Amino acid sequence: MAIDENGGATETTDQRIARHQRTRLRRLGLSCLSYLLQCLLVAVIAWFGETSAIFALGFALTCAVIVALFYLAFRSGLNLRLREPNLTLAQVLAPALPGLALLYGLESAESQAALLLTTVVPLLYGTLDLSMVSFVVAVVVYSLGYLGVVFSHALFTTSDGILFHSWILLAAIMVVMPQVVLLSSLVNRLRRTLRERNNEIRSAMNRISAMAVRDDLTGLYNRRWLMEILAREQAMISRRAYSFCVALIDIDHFKSINDSHGHAVGDRVLCELGQYLAGAVREIDGFGRFGGEEFLWIVPNARFDSMLGAAERLRRRVAELDFYNDDGQRFTITLSIGIAQNDERLKLCHDTLLRRADHALYAAKKQGRNQVMPASIEPAKRARNPEAVPVD
Repeated sequence: MAIDENGGATETTDQRIARHQRTRLRRLGLSCLSYLLQCLLVAVIAWFGETSAIFALGFALTCAVIVALFYLAFRSGLNLRLREPNLTLAQVLAPALPGLALLYGLESAESQAALLLTTVVPLLYGTLDLSMVSFVVAVVVYSLGYLGVVFSHALFTTSDGILFHSWILLAAIMVVMPQVVLLSSLVNRLRRTLRERNNEIRSAMNRISAMAVRDDLTGLYNRRWLMEILAREQAMISRRAYSFCVALIDIDHFKSINDSHGHAVGDRVLCELGQYLAGAVREIDGFGRFGGEEFLWIVPNARFDSMLGAAERLRRRVAELDFYNDDGQRFTITLSIGIAQNDERLKLCHDTLLRRADHALYAAKKQGRNQVMPASIEPAKRARNPEAVPVD
């Protein structure tokens, strides 16, 4: 399983395909039960002499071959190459041939009627998965098949009784089949409506999930989501040798931007800067708006000196960016960044780790802003050159 951007578990493509294939095999298992019941009925009919044992055996073997072919198609993944991977229409039509052949071999109208009830059972399964067009195709195939049985009896059977009853059964089918089609259309309409409602609910849930972890203004991850990422990193240091770093990033003199250019421009700066910083960090990093004009950067599996260098490069790049007010006037901004580290030796809690980063940020502000300050260095010992790259 993978983790989506809203913190939920999502399936990979392979996992989704495997789940669908397991579902198809379970459905085939239900079809096996239907085939088995038909075979038992045919065995009873043969026992009472209504058909020959050869017909009954041939019916059972044909059913076994059909099930085996569908099983191999699902197990090998051959069905995935087809337009309709569920093979629903094929599974509905497959029992028609052995069923109609056996129907032709029966010697009484009563046996025909009994078997005919079982041959239309696959159509009932089809109402749950087939499109309306495919279902009509299946109904036409079954109706024409039985019509062929009736004409065959008319040509090759001399018994007027069974021919008469065959026509009665055909007339009954002509009455029943349109009703089955109508029922199928209603089921399909309900399925379509349910699918649409489910999609709407899924979309709404995705929006709600996004709102829960995204900042309204910038669209970045919010404090809640950042704290969850921090909790995952904290869990890592309790299990093995591991270290990670956090950086609190603050826009220098942000209040003066609001005062000079207006709050709308200040909001635009937050959005543009946030998107730039989010694109500048690694995909595995956690980054978002921590509050106000502050951003939090969580860097997994990071050494302190590497983190300092990366933060310094980021600070320099931002200082070179151009921003514009509503009148097209250009201005620049600078960042102050406080860095703190946690590892299996320190095992700092959330509050302590963030407090250390906040103290480092405060020290950077106090010593002139536009610099990176590590939490492990006393502010009094910090060089006052704002362009100096801090070291551990």
